[in-house]
Amino acid sequence: MNVQIEKCFKTFHDRIKISDLDRKEQSNMVLREKRDLLLEDLKLYFRKKNVTRKSDEHLNFDYFNQGSYGMYTGIKPIDGDFDIDVAIVLNIDKTDYPNPTTVKKWIFEALNAKNNRTVLWKKPCITVQYTKAGEEKYHVDFAIYAGANQDGHCYLARGKETSIPKEKRWEESYPKALKEKINEKFINDEERHQFKRIIKYLKRWKDEKFKQENSGTGKPTGIALTALAFNHFSPHVRDFFTNETKINDLTALTKTVESINISSIWSEINIQLPVPPYNNLFKDMTSIQMEKFKEKLSKLKLNLEEAQKNVDPHEASKLIQQVLGNDFPIIDKEDVSKKSPKPSITHSGESA
Repeated sequence: MNVQIEKCFKTFHDRIKISDLDRKEQSNMVLREKRDLLLEDLKLYFRKKNVTRKSDEHLNFDYFNQGSYGMYTGIKPIDGDFDIDVAIVLNIDKTDYPNPTTVKKWIFEALNAKNNRTVLWKKPCITVQYTKAGEEKYHVDFAIYAGANQDGHCYLARGKETSIPKEKRWEESYPKALKEKINEKFINDEERHQFKRIIKYLKRWKDEKFKQENSGTGKPTGIALTALAFNHFSPHVRDFFTNETKINDLTALTKTVESINISSIWSEINIQLPVPPYNNLFKDMTSIQMEKFKEKLSKLKLNLEEAQKNVDPHEASKLIQQVLGNDFPIIDKEDVSKKSPKPSITHSGESA
């Protein structure tokens, strides 16, 4: 049964994954082009700003993909609204700009110079939203950082122009360190690839089972699930007795969920970001929302355990689809009777 179920997981992963944004693939072309056009607008804005500045020090910035694109853990959104997270690291010291919205306003002005896009202030970022036929299709979130501070730390500009004073603040943040922490969790290729796949499976489960909840409150964030996997995942990519490659995503996902469930069943979930400021990624959940999360997690655990025990691959795949959604294929009853191939399977690539 394991080989048939593992093929289902491979198909599932191929259906939900998104590829590395900077690979020259057709599926990424529009997103990559939009990001690059926006970055050109930022460069032009700062070139013009530097001409009029009295200071001899020119403003400039570095950028990199952060979030799921940076960690290769992205999945296709169910609602169709793709998002890209881009870090803009300015060569400024935050002490020169006590009000971070001053800096965020530069980014807003640069991106809002054209009429074919909607630019929004958000507390952690400036967002450019694109629509097609009245529907949101993709957006780019620009997180703005002060990266040339005397104390050697990196800080995120938080707050809107309309925010109350205490919400306008510089927050210690290390997006590059977070990328490295996740991407370098495992040295072995198969273990690292499986780790990233398990994160994607958890994200799709969240999208399927938390459709009614708001992000940041009743719905766990993608980084919260990533941190849970970071703490609780252990790889299942080799045969215990022969040490030969034998990928088992069902066991890896089941054991990860069981570990998360055990750690949280008697207490509130408190999972910290793996890098400074080490904030609790579930702190915005109320006690009621936390209980709902645990109930859904228990249901996921139960279905995965039942799927592992079920000797009928058709029924096992149905149990998994109930929690992971319709992109997980159900094995036909007719295929169950066919002879299974050799019990070994290899996943290729780490795509997003």
